[in-house]
Amino acid sequence: MKTLCLVILATLGLLITGCAGSGADIQNYQDPSFGSYIIKKIAVLPIRNTYLNIGEANNVNRYFITQLTRKTNKYEILGPEDAINKLSEDTLVEKYYNYLVAYATSGIPNRETIKLIGKSLNVDAIVQGEIYNIIKIDGKYGKNKGETRLNLRYSIVSTTDGKVLWESTVEAYETTATSLEDAPPIMDVVLNGMNKILESIPIK
Repeated sequence: MKTLCLVILATLGLLITGCAGSGADIQNYQDPSFGSYIIKKIAVLPIRNTYLNIGEANNVNRYFITQLTRKTNKYEILGPEDAINKLSEDTLVEKYYNYLVAYATSGIPNRETIKLIGKSLNVDAIVQGEIYNIIKIDGKYGKNKGETRLNLRYSIVSTTDGKVLWESTVEAYETTATSLEDAPPIMDVVLNGMNKILESIPIK
């Protein structure tokens, strides 16, 4: 009887415990002519998402800029808030949002809109991020661990001619240590994926 109880307890332990896991699979594209572009000032525009609240989105934007600045001091950076305020002054916010929707679905930037944005912001390129395809699965005892999975994409687009100079897409995920936990927070997975993207961003 004592042996049977030990076996049951050991089996129960295996069902509810384990190791938490995380990862990020990345795909990069860099235009062969990237090195020929003169980029001194860039605008980091607000990350496009329908999942994070305003505070979380702002934290993501700040984290990206902070880490990029630590990596290089070659770029003068115009932040998201200042960029949107300037576009609002020049009545270009609607054009910008229409551009985002079209780019997200087609993958092809509207070059004329990009040129207008570049002229308004007085920048050589824009950096745009997007979060999409979020999947959250809470842990279920005896069935599965908690898991959060999402895609994160960042691109650098020239405001001179509207060409995509660089784009990086990451599928990031995180799983819980046990089957008794809820899905990991989205922010944790976003930052995991962003670190992978920041490692690959080209520096001129």
